[in-house]
Amino acid sequence: MVATLLTKGANTPLTTGDSDLSPRIQIAIEVASDGGITTDTSALLLGVDGRVRSNDDLVFYNQPNSVDNSVQLLPRSDDDVTTSRDCVIIDLAVVPSDVDRIVLCASIDPDTDATFGDATSTTLVAESGDHTIATFPVDGLATERALILGEVYRRDTQWKLRAVGQGYADGLGPLAAEYGIDVDNSAPEPTPDAVPAPDDAVVEPTPEPNVQIKRQRRAPRLPADWLERATPYLPVPAPTPFHPSRLFPVIGPKSSSEQEVRATSIFLSTLEIVREFGRAVMAAIGAPGGRIETFVEPAFPFNGSEARPDGLIRVTRGSTTWTALVEVKIGTRRLDAEQVGTYLAVAKDRKYDAVITISPQLSPTAGGWGVQPDARSVKSVALHHIAWEEIITIASTTLHHTGVDDRERSRLLHEYLVYATHPASGLGVFDDMGKSWVHVRDGVKTRTISARDSAPLDVCEHFDRLIRHCALQLTAMLGQRVQAIPPAEHKDTVSRARQLADSGKLFGTLRTAGVVGALIVEADLTRDKASCSVTVPASRSGRPLTHVNWLLRQLSDVAPKTRITVHHAGCRETTAVLIGDAREQPTLLVPADGRTIREFTVTVEQTVGTKRAGSSTAFAATITHLVNTFYADVASSLKLPS
Repeated sequence: MVATLLTKGANTPLTTGDSDLSPRIQIAIEVASDGGITTDTSALLLGVDGRVRSNDDLVFYNQPNSVDNSVQLLPRSDDDVTTSRDCVIIDLAVVPSDVDRIVLCASIDPDTDATFGDATSTTLVAESGDHTIATFPVDGLATERALILGEVYRRDTQWKLRAVGQGYADGLGPLAAEYGIDVDNSAPEPTPDAVPAPDDAVVEPTPEPNVQIKRQRRAPRLPADWLERATPYLPVPAPTPFHPSRLFPVIGPKSSSEQEVRATSIFLSTLEIVREFGRAVMAAIGAPGGRIETFVEPAFPFNGSEARPDGLIRVTRGSTTWTALVEVKIGTRRLDAEQVGTYLAVAKDRKYDAVITISPQLSPTAGGWGVQPDARSVKSVALHHIAWEEIITIASTTLHHTGVDDRERSRLLHEYLVYATHPASGLGVFDDMGKSWVHVRDGVKTRTISARDSAPLDVCEHFDRLIRHCALQLTAMLGQRVQAIPPAEHKDTVSRARQLADSGKLFGTLRTAGVVGALIVEADLTRDKASCSVTVPASRSGRPLTHVNWLLRQLSDVAPKTRITVHHAGCRETTAVLIGDAREQPTLLVPADGRTIREFTVTVEQTVGTKRAGSSTAFAATITHLVNTFYADVASSLKLPS
């Protein structure tokens, strides 16, 4: 039996008089990519009106079977890091008579930045027993995050398969809603206590709950060796009696300019050769995917002299070419606004698309520039900045989590990481609170710092960089994106400076999928203390003591001085107890006024270093260790109430 190759809009029979065809059909959706995109398959059972009969007619990861088991989503195997493959089994013999067609879809996790345009191939494969009935390769995809690949439909007494290939940019939620699913994209809410009705009461029908589209997941764990790592970006190497040979030895040129040329060449060549890494870096700055070519020190005539940026990147996809000039700094060298302005002008003259600056300077917020350009120069040429620490994080995530589909390229990326994370490479990570640190640190204690001084704002911006640094380290170790959320007052510089001058406190927020809530980092410079906390909602059913015990069981291994704060329902009153005391007497956390518990806040506080930079006891290093330890001990252990 020869498989039919379908094109968009074409159809093929699934049931005929051929005895080789079984009424039990398997539909596989395969999405291949260099970057290891993970997709989810779903199916919608529709009536003759083209809509679902109820919310039960969506078969997907949170609801893997239809009510009658005629459509089943099989468990996925994640053995292949380059291809995401899901299978749906449809038993056509038992599909209810009021189901007219079954729509087959694929979607991408909204917590990632990937789209179907990043895939190298997207294919629907229909099978019956050992026979492949039809295949449908979908092409021309770009920004879609959900896709209808095909539909199985009735035609008289037969079932047929039609190739569709329709995309949705906003994911599975809008797609499902179009067919009548009541979608709830919020986090799952526990239900309140059931109140018994009197015997003579009129029982109103309970409305059907909305479908939770958001994938329910647990927080990932940090690697087992994270405390022993010399750098969070590389696992602890196996012991060896000799020094291993290195592709990129860090011992080399002595002058900073020669080191800079070397760092640029090594980075750009790795970007071109390891295509998984190259695509990830390009995606991080918003560049298109495609074949990457890189060059070093291209020369351009400009205003009677010669402009020579550090590099050039060319991305080709079909007949489209995207080109960017690259300016690189390492070590203590800083980007020069005038020099970057010259390269923007060169790019404009050459009709290039962008200028990329790379330096150790981590921006306070994602997407920030390394220098402030003339507003006119960025109207026709995009300016992107990416710190070395961001590049190192992408390399680590690609190597250890996303995967590289080639042994040699994987070894090359590993060698690049060993080189990039070595202190002598000059590709530093954030560890310095800036020149205003000592002045502000001492001034808030003696209340001699003014909000009108520029120093508090400088420290606020460095603290934002520190929180981004924490997010990048966690991203590298967890293999999923951790976001540093800017404070609400980020754009109001006067308010932020005044808050620091008046209270001596700095705040930061981290978020990632699977964690019960945001991680709140607070540093109190007046006390040389810092804390990390997370808030988890309590169940709305059951007794307060049951809720307390539920929380204590999850935190059985945390330090006795971890603080638990109970937020009472219906008011602002709280009760705070150290977990060591709560373990001995859980009733200490039960509200004395008989109120129920709305939520719990778990806080770990410790003394932090006061040095500006340069050691494991410096402020930045101790904050980073606090965040990592809190995530490992507390945040990754907590789950939402069921």
